[in-house]
Amino acid sequence: MKNEKNILKILWILSFIPLLITIVFYNRLPEKVPMHWNIRGQIDAYYPKFPGAFIIPVMGLFITFLLQFLPKLDPRKENYSKFKKQYSVFMFVMIAFFIVIQLIIIGVSMGADFIRVDAIIKLFLGIMILIFGNFMPKLKHNYLMGIRTPWTLSSEPVWYKAHRHGGVVWFVTGIILIILAFIPGGISAAAYFSLIVIASIEPLIYSYLCYRKEIQERH
Repeated sequence: MKNEKNILKILWILSFIPLLITIVFYNRLPEKVPMHWNIRGQIDAYYPKFPGAFIIPVMGLFITFLLQFLPKLDPRKENYSKFKKQYSVFMFVMIAFFIVIQLIIIGVSMGADFIRVDAIIKLFLGIMILIFGNFMPKLKHNYLMGIRTPWTLSSEPVWYKAHRHGGVVWFVTGIILIILAFIPGGISAAAYFSLIVIASIEPLIYSYLCYRKEIQERH
């Protein structure tokens, strides 16, 4: 229990880093800060310094709160103790994502034109998907994270089959995405996001097929 509380403290400390970074550099930021990039890494949207510079830090803190609060409302909340290590890793990765995004925003705002935003984001997303794929088979039945379809939520055997399968799909997809992150160009970007769509949809279809097979075997 003590170790769990220490982990939560560390996660909360990390979640405040984007806000601290923003406060430290706020006076040096231009009147408008970049907030969105297209698939080629080109800025296509600016926000006023206030509140624009604080959007990501506030979002990060809000997500951290939700990730700690929502499991308490889950009808299967007792299962979280069975994969708390994986859930902690999930929270850490999400917080790290907000830190990276805010560092990019601050850096680009202050003239760091050498930052390859598209490559960094693609690389980080690929690493995230690889990590999630690695621990997906270890997730227990819950309503918050994982492959949550009507078929996995209504059948634990289907849940486990879908997450074993989905884990492999996401892990392999993550490796390919990491490689594509270093390949510039529109074709690479199209392939990158196409793979994300496929990896997101395919496990959902697989869960339905598993459920249908289970129903057929019952009859």
